[in-house]
Formats: sequence, structure tokens, C-alpha cells
Amino acid sequence: MNNQQIGIMGAGNMGTPIAWAMDVLGYDIVVLDQDEQALYKCKQYIVANHHKFIKIIKKQQWRVAPSSFDHLRQCDTVISSLPYHQNIPLAKFCIDNQINYLDLGGNVSTSSAINDYASQAQNAQASVMTDLGLAPGWINILTEDMYQHYVFKNNQTPIDITMMVGGLPQHPTNTLGYGCTWSYDGLLNEYRDNCIALINGEQRIVNGMGGYQFPLTSDIGPLEAFYTSGGAAHTIATMQERGVLNCSYKTLRYPKHHQIVNFLINESGLDGASIIDIFKKTCPPQKDLVIMKAIVDNVQFEKIIQSDKKFSAMQKATAFPIASVAHIVASSDLDAHVLKYDDIPYPQFNKWLN
Repeated sequence: MNNQQIGIMGAGNMGTPIAWAMDVLGYDIVVLDQDEQALYKCKQYIVANHHKFIKIIKKQQWRVAPSSFDHLRQCDTVISSLPYHQNIPLAKFCIDNQINYLDLGGNVSTSSAINDYASQAQNAQASVMTDLGLAPGWINILTEDMYQHYVFKNNQTPIDITMMVGGLPQHPTNTLGYGCTWSYDGLLNEYRDNCIALINGEQRIVNGMGGYQFPLTSDIGPLEAFYTSGGAAHTIATMQERGVLNCSYKTLRYPKHHQIVNFLINESGLDGASIIDIFKKTCPPQKDLVIMKAIVDNVQFEKIIQSDKKFSAMQKATAFPIASVAHIVASSDLDAHVLKYDDIPYPQFNKWLN
């Protein structure tokens, strides 16, 4: 049993497996949520009975009231599984009170605001790390490890780096070959928003759904890949500083998904709500898997995560990386205050994932 207390803000689809993982790792946990039913469901996954599950109040627009943060004052580390647009007040509270802060991130401006605030904080001692889900998160830490091994082995900087992730049904039953296990709104935003890619040494804005590749071989059969937003985080800037010429993040899908979705978004004239309605009707959640592929010049690595009776593959692949980093932060003396992917020792990270 660890003596440290971990606060988890949010008991939903990602907060619950995070809480489960931190319980398995032996921490005392405090779980906060506005939804009493979500807290009850989360509690059913936890074996130990000494943890705290607290219902908090909300303000307008579903935002958490700052007074709710007082429940976290005794925590050594806080993990946010809130929507990204609610993270800044929580992060500032943690930074001001010398509490380690981690979140799932996924929004560049929000993560930048949190990291900037942490960098400017006076006498700050706690660790801060954003963008710690699947993508961004796990795929970036994996790619960082592959980069380090490549440089060590070849004594030179790689030219091309590609990060790719796909959350897919194990046995697709619809034309799109897809089942959404997270947010339909978030899915549309990833497809539609502009992306940042490193091309010939320069950071460029590229269109979501662009950069199409097919076929890509994998252990689950041929796949296609294309740009989507959010997954690259600060890996692009880091690799540019190191002299890498090309670096990007792409989503993996079964063949023909791109053609149909590109038509819906860019040619059909349908508004966002109508497209989301199509996704909801045709791509309901299914038993899923997550596939990750990282390519550093001619070196490739592939990993597949399967769902189980407890959690979907997407839940496991998103929640367990942040739990692993939280354990490293809580049990190690990391030098950096604002942590980046190269601050996380991969052998430890990979060990605690399992």
C-alpha cells in the first residue's frame, strides 16, 4: 500500500479505469464527479473499501465549481479526466498548491496555457504533465523511446517519423468499418480540424483527412491512414528541434472509411450535427481493439490492445498510460517540473502499463 493519495477528477468512461488502475497500484484514491450514478458505477470496480467517492457541485455550462477543488488539498497527485475545456482552473489550483497534475489533454491551446502557467509559477515543486491519454500520450512516449534507440544505434538523426493509432471494432459490421467507443463530437472534430505536421523541416498546417496512405500492412489486415488533429501534441516541435525532417500523426482505419467520411465532411454539404447523427446511427460502440504503429525511418513497431470483460480497448489504451505516468511521478524524483515525453523512462512506463 502506498501512503500517497491520488485525486481523480471525473468518474466517467476514462475516470473509472484510471481509478481502477490506481487502486491496483496500491494508492488511496479520492474520486470526484458531478454525477452520483457515475460515482456509484465507478465504485463497483474498486476492490478496496477505504477510498472516497465524492459528489461535487457544478456551475453553469456544466463546469466544476472551484470550491470543489478543496476536496483535493490533501492529495499528492491529481489526475483529470474532465473534458479539456475544464482543465485550466483545476491545473492552476494544483500548481498553486504544489500538487502534481496530470491530464488526458488533446487540445493544443489548453495544454500550452497549463504548461506556461506551470513554467511561470513561483517556487513550483510539483510535476505537471498534459496530453497523457492514448494519442496524445502513449503513442508519443513510445515514439520517443524508438527515436532514442534509433539515434543510439545509428549515431544519426532519423529523417521520417510517423505516429499512427486506430480504435477499431474487432469484427466490423457496417460500411464505415467503425464503432465509436468515445465521443462522436470529438471524432468529428479530429476529422475536420486542421493539423500540424513537420514537412521538410518546417511545421505546416495540413487539412484533417489529408496525407492519405493505403495500403498499410498490419496484424489485423490492410489499413489506411490519414491526418487527424490532436495526436501529435508537442512531439512535432521536439522532433523539429532535433533535426528530424518529417513527423506526423495519423489515424488508422479499415479500407474505404476515408473515402466515405471525406465525402460526408467535405462534399456533402451536411452540417456537423447531421454528420454526427449519421455516425451515431451507423457506428454504435462495438467490441473493440486499439492498434498503434510507430515508424522511425525503416524501423517499425506495432502493438494491439484488446478489450476485456472490464474495459473496452479504448478505455484501457487511454486510461492506463496516465495511471502509469502518475505512478512514476508519485514514486520517482523526476528532475523536470513541466514534464515532456522524453522525461518518462520507457521501461518503467511499459512495466506499469501491465
